[in-house]
Parts: sequence; C-alpha cells; structure tokens
Amino acid sequence: MNRNRDMQFNIRLTESELEEFEKKRAASGLGKTDFFVKMVRDSNIKVYRFDDDVKAIMHELRKIGVNLNQAAYFANTFQSEKAQVALRYYQKSFCEAMDRLSAFLDKPLVEG
Repeated sequence: MNRNRDMQFNIRLTESELEEFEKKRAASGLGKTDFFVKMVRDSNIKVYRFDDDVKAIMHELRKIGVNLNQAAYFANTFQSEKAQVALRYYQKSFCEAMDRLSAFLDKPLVEG
C-alpha cells in the first residue's frame, strides 16, 4: 500500500514500555510505523468512568466476600441450616451485583 505519511506523532515511554513495544514489534516482523499503524487499526479500546455506582458494586462484592466467611464459620461449626440460608442469600446478592457490573461493562464511554 502506498501512503503519503506526512504527519508525525511523538510519544514518551518508560524504559520498560519501550522494551515491551520493541519485543512485540520485533516478533511481528514489521517496522515501527507499520506496527503502530496495525496496532491502531486492529485494536479495540474501551474507556470507562469508574464512578460512584461502580464503586458501590465493588464495595458490595467485597462485603459479600467477607460475609462468606460467616457462612464458612456456620458450616465448620455444624450449623448447616444457617450456612445454607446464608449461602443462598449471598449467592443471590452476588449474582445481582455481577449483573450490574456486567451491564456497566457493556456500555463503555468510548469504544473503538
């Protein structure tokens, strides 16, 4: 493909980022420009804003994890009925939280 490349783009990388770029570029067999152009054209980047709604979901998931310890305590102390009730409740809460998180991930601010 014959393109007129008259635009220049400069970026700054850390040493490890440059090493990673060079390792992947060398493995591709492409030059720096062709590798970068392919990377831009073939990649799919999603951008999200982690607002208070997502923070609330993450907080809820952490609480469920902590509460699972309570269910484990019930199971380990031969209180199986309490353990089963707790597990059903936490499973329902976990599924609801994961559904909300999945809905968030389905709607990025920018995709392309």
